Amino acid sequence: MMDRTDQERDFAGVARFAAVLATVPAVSDVLLGLAQCAADAVAVRSTGVSLVRGGELHPAGMLDRMAAEVGRVQAEARCGPCAEALRTARPVTVPDLARDAARWPGYGERVLGLGVAATASLPLHSKGKALGTLGLYHTAPRPWPAADLRRVRVLTDMAVAYLALAADRDHQRRVADQLRHALDSRVVIEQAKGMLAAERRIPTGEAFELLRGYARHHRARLRDTAEAVVEEGLRP
Repeated sequence: MMDRTDQERDFAGVARFAAVLATVPAVSDVLLGLAQCAADAVAVRSTGVSLVRGGELHPAGMLDRMAAEVGRVQAEARCGPCAEALRTARPVTVPDLARDAARWPGYGERVLGLGVAATASLPLHSKGKALGTLGLYHTAPRPWPAADLRRVRVLTDMAVAYLALAADRDHQRRVADQLRHALDSRVVIEQAKGMLAAERRIPTGEAFELLRGYARHHRARLRDTAEAVVEEGLRP
Protein backbone atom coordinates (compact mmCIF):
# COMPACT_ATOMS: atom_id res chain seq x y z
CA MET A 1 0.00 0.00 0.00
CA MET A 2 1.21 3.48 -0.82
CA ASP A 3 2.18 5.53 2.24
CA ARG A 4 1.28 9.17 2.74
CA THR A 5 4.70 10.40 1.59
CA ASP A 6 4.33 8.53 -1.71
CA GLN A 7 0.82 9.89 -2.20
CA GLU A 8 1.97 13.42 -1.55
CA ARG A 9 4.86 13.03 -3.98
CA ASP A 10 2.56 11.64 -6.66
CA PHE A 11 0.09 14.47 -6.19
CA ALA A 12 2.87 17.05 -6.33
CA GLY A 13 4.21 15.56 -9.56
CA VAL A 14 0.80 15.53 -11.23
CA ALA A 15 0.05 19.05 -10.04
CA ARG A 16 3.37 20.31 -11.38
CA PHE A 17 2.78 18.79 -14.82
CA ALA A 18 -0.83 20.03 -14.84
CA ALA A 19 0.50 23.53 -14.21
CA VAL A 20 2.75 23.15 -17.27
CA LEU A 21 -0.19 22.07 -19.43
CA ALA A 22 -2.38 24.89 -18.12
CA THR A 23 -0.15 27.45 -19.80
CA VAL A 24 -1.15 26.04 -23.24
CA PRO A 25 2.51 25.49 -24.12
CA ALA A 26 4.11 24.48 -27.39
CA VAL A 27 4.38 20.74 -27.97
CA SER A 28 8.16 20.89 -27.40
CA ASP A 29 7.56 22.39 -23.95
CA VAL A 30 5.02 19.67 -23.13
CA LEU A 31 7.52 16.95 -24.02
CA LEU A 32 10.27 18.55 -21.98
CA GLY A 33 7.87 19.02 -19.06
CA LEU A 34 6.91 15.35 -19.28
CA ALA A 35 10.57 14.33 -19.25
CA GLN A 36 11.34 16.49 -16.21
CA CYS A 37 8.28 15.46 -14.18
CA ALA A 38 8.83 11.77 -14.98
CA ALA A 39 12.46 12.00 -13.83
CA ASP A 40 11.35 13.58 -10.56
CA ALA A 41 8.50 11.10 -10.06
CA VAL A 42 10.71 8.01 -10.00
CA ALA A 43 14.10 9.57 -9.18
CA VAL A 44 16.01 8.54 -12.29
CA ARG A 45 19.13 10.14 -13.75
CA SER A 46 17.62 11.09 -17.11
CA THR A 47 14.56 10.79 -19.32
CA GLY A 48 13.68 11.43 -22.92
CA VAL A 49 10.64 11.50 -25.18
CA SER A 50 10.82 10.24 -28.75
CA LEU A 51 8.06 10.72 -31.32
CA VAL A 52 7.17 8.71 -34.39
CA ARG A 53 8.03 10.33 -37.73
CA GLY A 54 8.00 8.35 -40.93
CA GLY A 55 7.41 5.16 -38.98
CA GLU A 56 10.59 5.60 -36.92
CA LEU A 57 11.34 7.00 -33.46
CA HIS A 58 13.16 10.34 -33.34
CA PRO A 59 14.33 12.30 -30.27
CA ALA A 60 11.87 15.08 -29.46
CA GLY A 61 12.01 16.01 -25.76
CA MET A 62 15.32 15.15 -24.13
CA LEU A 63 16.02 16.13 -20.54
CA ASP A 64 19.79 16.31 -20.94
CA ARG A 65 22.76 15.21 -23.00
CA MET A 66 22.56 11.60 -21.80
CA ALA A 67 18.98 11.27 -23.03
CA ALA A 68 19.85 12.98 -26.30
CA GLU A 69 22.71 10.55 -26.93
CA VAL A 70 20.53 7.53 -26.08
CA GLY A 71 17.86 8.86 -28.43
CA ARG A 72 20.43 9.25 -31.19
CA VAL A 73 21.69 5.68 -30.71
CA GLN A 74 18.14 4.39 -30.70
CA ALA A 75 17.31 6.21 -33.95
CA GLU A 76 20.44 4.88 -35.65
CA ALA A 77 20.10 1.30 -34.40
CA ARG A 78 16.32 1.22 -34.96
CA CYS A 79 15.99 -1.07 -31.98
CA GLY A 80 16.02 -0.96 -28.20
CA PRO A 81 13.54 -0.90 -25.32
CA CYS A 82 11.70 2.15 -26.68
CA ALA A 83 11.28 0.60 -30.12
CA GLU A 84 10.02 -2.60 -28.48
CA ALA A 85 7.60 -0.66 -26.25
CA LEU A 86 6.27 1.16 -29.29
CA ARG A 87 5.79 -2.06 -31.23
CA THR A 88 4.12 -4.01 -28.41
CA ALA A 89 2.24 -1.08 -26.84
CA ARG A 90 3.51 -2.30 -23.46
CA PRO A 91 6.16 -1.01 -21.04
CA VAL A 92 9.59 -2.57 -21.40
CA THR A 93 11.74 -2.63 -18.25
CA VAL A 94 15.44 -3.46 -18.06
CA PRO A 95 16.69 -3.56 -14.44
CA ASP A 96 20.28 -4.38 -15.46
CA LEU A 97 21.21 -3.47 -19.03
CA ALA A 98 24.57 -5.23 -18.77
CA ARG A 99 22.71 -8.54 -18.59
CA ASP A 100 20.41 -7.75 -21.52
CA ALA A 101 22.67 -5.70 -23.81
CA ALA A 102 22.86 -8.48 -26.42
CA ARG A 103 19.07 -8.41 -26.71
CA TRP A 104 19.35 -5.28 -28.88
CA PRO A 105 22.42 -5.46 -31.14
CA GLY A 106 23.75 -2.04 -32.00
CA TYR A 107 21.96 -0.49 -29.04
CA GLY A 108 22.82 -2.25 -25.79
CA GLU A 109 26.59 -1.93 -25.74
CA ARG A 110 26.55 1.65 -27.03
CA VAL A 111 24.06 2.77 -24.40
CA LEU A 112 26.06 1.04 -21.66
CA GLY A 113 29.00 3.09 -22.86
CA LEU A 114 26.97 6.25 -22.21
CA GLY A 115 26.65 5.31 -18.54
CA VAL A 116 23.11 3.89 -18.63
CA ALA A 117 22.78 0.81 -16.43
CA ALA A 118 18.99 0.46 -16.22
CA THR A 119 16.19 1.65 -18.44
CA ALA A 120 12.43 1.53 -18.78
CA SER A 121 10.33 2.54 -21.76
CA LEU A 122 6.65 3.41 -21.85
CA PRO A 123 4.63 3.75 -25.06
CA LEU A 124 2.60 6.86 -25.89
CA HIS A 125 -0.59 5.84 -27.65
CA SER A 126 -3.77 7.72 -28.53
CA LYS A 127 -6.85 5.92 -29.83
CA GLY A 128 -4.76 2.98 -30.98
CA LYS A 129 -2.22 5.19 -32.77
CA ALA A 130 1.43 5.02 -31.74
CA LEU A 131 2.72 8.53 -31.03
CA GLY A 132 6.07 7.80 -29.41
CA THR A 133 7.72 6.66 -26.20
CA LEU A 134 9.08 7.88 -22.91
CA GLY A 135 12.43 6.43 -21.89
CA LEU A 136 13.71 6.39 -18.29
CA TYR A 137 17.47 6.03 -17.77
CA HIS A 138 19.48 5.39 -14.62
CA THR A 139 23.20 5.06 -13.99
CA ALA A 140 22.97 2.06 -11.66
CA PRO A 141 20.97 -1.17 -11.89
CA ARG A 142 17.57 -0.78 -10.29
CA PRO A 143 14.19 -2.49 -10.25
CA TRP A 144 11.18 -0.96 -11.92
CA PRO A 145 8.30 -1.60 -9.50
CA ALA A 146 4.75 -1.40 -10.78
CA ALA A 147 4.12 1.62 -8.53
CA ASP A 148 6.82 3.59 -10.35
CA LEU A 149 5.39 2.72 -13.74
CA ARG A 150 1.91 3.76 -12.58
CA ARG A 151 3.27 7.13 -11.47
CA VAL A 152 4.81 7.73 -14.86
CA ARG A 153 1.77 6.40 -16.69
CA VAL A 154 -0.39 9.11 -15.13
CA LEU A 155 1.96 11.73 -16.58
CA THR A 156 2.15 10.11 -20.02
CA ASP A 157 -1.64 9.86 -20.17
CA MET A 158 -1.87 13.58 -19.41
CA ALA A 159 0.68 14.37 -22.11
CA VAL A 160 -1.05 12.20 -24.71
CA ALA A 161 -4.41 13.85 -23.98
CA TYR A 162 -2.83 17.27 -24.43
CA LEU A 163 -1.09 16.25 -27.66
CA ALA A 164 -4.40 14.99 -29.04
CA LEU A 165 -6.10 18.29 -28.17
CA ALA A 166 -3.22 20.23 -29.71
CA ALA A 167 -3.51 18.19 -32.92
CA ASP A 168 -7.27 18.86 -33.06
CA ARG A 169 -6.67 22.55 -32.44
CA ASP A 170 -4.08 22.73 -35.21
CA HIS A 171 -6.43 20.92 -37.58
CA GLN A 172 -9.27 23.30 -36.79
CA ARG A 173 -6.95 26.27 -37.31
CA ARG A 174 -5.87 24.94 -40.72
CA VAL A 175 -9.48 24.37 -41.77
CA ALA A 176 -10.43 27.87 -40.62
CA ASP A 177 -7.50 29.36 -42.55
CA GLN A 178 -8.51 27.44 -45.67
CA LEU A 179 -12.12 28.62 -45.38
CA ARG A 180 -10.99 32.20 -44.81
CA HIS A 181 -8.71 32.03 -47.85
CA ALA A 182 -11.51 30.58 -49.97
CA LEU A 183 -13.90 33.32 -48.85
CA ASP A 184 -11.36 36.05 -49.53
CA SER A 185 -10.73 34.60 -52.99
CA ARG A 186 -14.43 34.48 -53.76
CA VAL A 187 -14.89 38.10 -52.69
CA VAL A 188 -12.12 39.48 -54.92
CA ILE A 189 -13.22 37.34 -57.86
CA GLU A 190 -16.76 38.66 -57.53
CA GLN A 191 -15.41 42.20 -57.42
CA ALA A 192 -13.39 41.68 -60.57
CA LYS A 193 -16.35 40.09 -62.35
CA GLY A 194 -18.57 43.01 -61.41
CA MET A 195 -16.04 45.58 -62.63
CA LEU A 196 -15.51 43.88 -65.99
CA ALA A 197 -19.23 43.30 -66.49
CA ALA A 198 -20.05 46.94 -65.75
CA GLU A 199 -17.27 48.39 -67.89
CA ARG A 200 -17.91 46.17 -70.92
CA ARG A 201 -21.65 45.84 -70.47
CA ILE A 202 -21.51 42.06 -70.50
CA PRO A 203 -23.08 39.40 -68.25
CA THR A 204 -21.12 38.46 -65.15
CA GLY A 205 -20.81 34.91 -66.48
CA GLU A 206 -18.99 36.20 -69.55
CA ALA A 207 -16.80 38.40 -67.36
CA PHE A 208 -15.86 35.34 -65.31
CA GLU A 209 -14.86 33.47 -68.47
CA LEU A 210 -12.60 36.38 -69.40
CA LEU A 211 -10.91 36.16 -66.03
CA ARG A 212 -10.51 32.41 -66.16
CA GLY A 213 -9.26 32.41 -69.74
CA TYR A 214 -6.66 35.08 -68.96
CA ALA A 215 -5.47 33.17 -65.87
CA ARG A 216 -5.11 29.91 -67.80
CA HIS A 217 -3.29 31.56 -70.69
CA HIS A 218 -0.80 33.21 -68.35
CA ARG A 219 -0.61 30.23 -65.98
CA ALA A 220 -1.70 32.42 -63.10
CA ARG A 221 -4.05 31.75 -60.21
CA LEU A 222 -7.57 32.99 -60.73
CA ARG A 223 -7.40 34.93 -57.47
CA ASP A 224 -4.18 36.68 -58.51
CA THR A 225 -5.74 37.66 -61.82
CA ALA A 226 -8.83 39.01 -60.06
CA GLU A 227 -6.67 41.03 -57.64
CA ALA A 228 -4.78 42.51 -60.59
CA VAL A 229 -8.09 43.60 -62.13
CA VAL A 230 -9.31 45.18 -58.90
CA GLU A 231 -6.09 46.70 -57.60
CA GLU A 232 -3.80 47.21 -60.60
CA GLY A 233 -6.15 48.03 -63.45
CA LEU A 234 -5.56 44.82 -65.42
CA ARG A 235 -8.11 44.32 -68.20
CA PRO A 236 -8.20 40.85 -69.81
